[in-house]
Amino acid sequence: RLTNESERLYEAYNELHSLAQDFRKPFDAPAVVLVGHQTDGKSALVEALMGFQFNHVGGGTKTRRPITLHMKYNPACIEPSCYLLSEHDAAIRPGGEVEVTLEELQHIIEQENKRLERDNAFSDKEIIVRIEYKFCPNLTIIDTPGLIQAAPGRKNAAHQAAQRQVERLVRSKMQQPEFIILCLEDNADWGNASTRSFVMQVDPTLERTVVVSTKLDTRIPQFGSAEDVEGFLQPPASLLEESILGHRPFFTSVPSGRVGAGPGAVYRSNDDFRVAVQRREAQDCFDLTARLSRELSPQEKDRVGVCQLRIFLEQLLQRKYLEHVPVIVPNLEREDRLVRQKL
Repeated sequence: RLTNESERLYEAYNELHSLAQDFRKPFDAPAVVLVGHQTDGKSALVEALMGFQFNHVGGGTKTRRPITLHMKYNPACIEPSCYLLSEHDAAIRPGGEVEVTLEELQHIIEQENKRLERDNAFSDKEIIVRIEYKFCPNLTIIDTPGLIQAAPGRKNAAHQAAQRQVERLVRSKMQQPEFIILCLEDNADWGNASTRSFVMQVDPTLERTVVVSTKLDTRIPQFGSAEDVEGFLQPPASLLEESILGHRPFFTSVPSGRVGAGPGAVYRSNDDFRVAVQRREAQDCFDLTARLSRELSPQEKDRVGVCQLRIFLEQLLQRKYLEHVPVIVPNLEREDRLVRQKL
């Protein structure tokens, strides 16, 4: 869990950010932007990182607008407290920040995605949500529409146009130099990593890109030998660039099933969902150990599971916050002197 010092750092940084906006001296805040193809599991991974389900998850193009999630750890919030920020977004709700229930947030996001789906369109305008919760990390994450791989030929022209539209949208988010890119891959072959190839158009050396192999639980049974597992966990430099952020990829699994009270629900509460995520992580480590016929090293364990990824991202953004402070404070001090002189 976060230390008190980490919590105070996050709160102090947010206060500085608010002051900078009040003085009209805005600065770029660090964030994590998710990039992956359709069905790579982006939205499911976001939910697992947050500790509760809220999104429209499923096959195909479900996310048609970027969703920016400003998450804050708040031990007093037993249930997620959600606030929709949409002062410039009449399509959602005008009037700044509005508190919404989790069910209302789910409905708003689903309806907006369905509206865009009916129009066969995508929007680069972000749905911005602030969330406080006792199980949230201190992170800002931007979930982007899934990249599309359209088939060639004239009959697929509409699909090809959608592919170009999504790529432009996602590329514009990746081009923000202060953003960390979370690159999701859904395959067992590091030599055939299509998302990574797309990300390298913006970040050629992957020095601000964290690479994540999703759906590890479905991947493990596919390996024929311990050598195959070794090569997957620690790919050679010829298959995966050594310059990636963190130097090694992460491996995650998110259990399937939705939270709810209906007959199709797998989990009765988000508590059940979080327990399932933790159990899945423990099972993945157990299955890898069995396949390798040896114990995982501490370095390997640090890269397996949503919890490990969450810790890494949180610590990474904390370092980014500290790097930004020397830039922010002098500007605010200068503005303060000018205001005092005018008074």
